[in-house]
Amino acid sequence: MRRRAGTALIEFAAALILLSGMFTGIFQVGYTFFTYTTLVNAVRAGARYASLQAPNSNVVDPEFAKSVVNMVVYGDPRPAPSAKPVVRGLAPDNVQLTLGASVATVSVRGFAIDALFMKVSLTGRPTVTFPFTTGATK
Repeated sequence: MRRRAGTALIEFAAALILLSGMFTGIFQVGYTFFTYTTLVNAVRAGARYASLQAPNSNVVDPEFAKSVVNMVVYGDPRPAPSAKPVVRGLAPDNVQLTLGASVATVSVRGFAIDALFMKVSLTGRPTVTFPFTTGATK
């Protein structure tokens, strides 16, 4: 009976190492997907806001661009001074607004999701384009 107690301890240690590695990997992938989904929703909200509020020209007004960027980064076009980004590490410099003839495109540039053991670089992703809505109410 005493011989089996030592064997069980060794099996438990091996299984613990294997399971902890597996759970860490699952957490890493889950956190990355969660963060990316949150980022996609923020970019979609910013593009929708831009399509509803867009000026009538292809020239980007600095105040309008700032409000779209704030919508993506903070979830509010006019955030409070103490507002935190919707995704950790996201800064206004990472958001790009492009106005076309009839569309507004919002994308994230130069951002990496800082997960547990590695950074996942998002080169030009996510990008969302919405057509301008004519006659929108503010």
